[in-house]
Amino acid sequence: MRTRSVPPQKRPFPPLKDVAATQPVFDLENVSGTVVGFRCPSYVAGVNVPGDHLHFLSQDRSRGGHILAFEMVAGTVRVDGLDRFAMRLPATEDFAAADLARDRQADLQGVEKGKR
Repeated sequence: MRTRSVPPQKRPFPPLKDVAATQPVFDLENVSGTVVGFRCPSYVAGVNVPGDHLHFLSQDRSRGGHILAFEMVAGTVRVDGLDRFAMRLPATEDFAAADLARDRQADLQGVEKGKR
């Protein structure tokens, strides 16, 4: 299992692509835990990243992160379909002042695909 985890950030918050360039990557072997994720269709681009998005948490809760690659040897898979979701936006001055007009899809795709 290969995961990554972005460390906590402080103001002024750097762009995600810059944080991802220095984020730690973890190679975990023979570890048990839970994988939770979702698949988003392409029409949600801009709200979320299209495609699969998976996170891992070890059984003892000591390791985990965003999954870059994994091989499942044994386990149970459960899938649930959703036909709606709710999105809550931050009610902060920082969010109100944020420049959300710039297209960040290329940056986000690079981060999500593990390109550094």
